[in-house]
Amino acid sequence: MRQHLYQSPSRWHRCAPKKGEQAIGIRRGGRTTKIHAIVADVDLPIVHPLSPGSASDDPEGQKLMPKVPKKIRKGKPLIMDKAYEGDQCRKKARSCGMRPVVPPKSHRLKPWRYDKELYKQRYIVECHFRNIKQYRRVFTRYDKLDETDNAFIVIAQVCRLLRN
Repeated sequence: MRQHLYQSPSRWHRCAPKKGEQAIGIRRGGRTTKIHAIVADVDLPIVHPLSPGSASDDPEGQKLMPKVPKKIRKGKPLIMDKAYEGDQCRKKARSCGMRPVVPPKSHRLKPWRYDKELYKQRYIVECHFRNIKQYRRVFTRYDKLDETDNAFIVIAQVCRLLRN
């Protein structure tokens, strides 16, 4: 006679489910989350939602553009990473009143011209992410719910502003 009926790790199916949205996606490296941001300055983010790590960047970027206030976005350049270089994303940026500055991917049949000097300003966004990911709680995403993770991202940004 066997001692255990089911030989498997303990199960958590009796736990209460998390109440709220969770932007956690499964990738090769495990469960991850992406932070998307439109940033005006190294310390001044405008919007920053979360998405699952398995989600594509282009649709998330299209959702962000209308959230930028109209007085800020009118005629301003929108410097984007190559992940946002799709035709629909660039068209959405133009319809929102912004000028997309993004290099075409190398496999594009009809590449376009872009302002290379202006594109060098993309380091501002990378510095912003580096600054908020200095906080371990944001970097490792201890929180399961999006609203608590967003709250700690905002706390990290406020701490950065107060430190300067």
